[in-house]
Amino acid sequence: AWSRDPQGFVRIGQLGLYRPSLQLTDYRLEFLSQIDRRSVGWAYRAANLQNYYATRLVIDDPGPPPQMALVRYQVVGGQEVQPVKIPLRLLFQRSRPFHIQQDVAGSGFTTSIEGEAVDFWTDDRLRTGGVGFLGDEKDRPWLYWVRLSSHDDFWGKICAMIAPND
Repeated sequence: AWSRDPQGFVRIGQLGLYRPSLQLTDYRLEFLSQIDRRSVGWAYRAANLQNYYATRLVIDDPGPPPQMALVRYQVVGGQEVQPVKIPLRLLFQRSRPFHIQQDVAGSGFTTSIEGEAVDFWTDDRLRTGGVGFLGDEKDRPWLYWVRLSSHDDFWGKICAMIAPND
């Protein structure tokens, strides 16, 4: 259900996981994405397609002006549980992509949009797991680029001790 634009951009479809990331513990996921109709979603600490944490940036009310919200939830055994909806004060333009950052450290998760932290929460069910993106047939957002950095190697752990949140 994913497709590639001739210019190199990707249209996100059903949940797809980046397999080399599945054994990671602490990392930072950054990406640039544009909402086409309703939302863009991403998964983290994904053990598999049935168990992961997910967050969506959604158009809560098309406006004018459009109102945005962040919706986060856990997927356990393939079932969405504990959804939390957080209203956001973002100026939204359909033709503008968003820089999104998800920090995963221990049992804490921080979501930032355009460099501003908009959510922090904790949960200790999933201790390891990778990243992915999700959409559906009605709303296939654009994905322009992705950066994944981990502090799991020796030097990464040393750097994390010196500057744990940088």
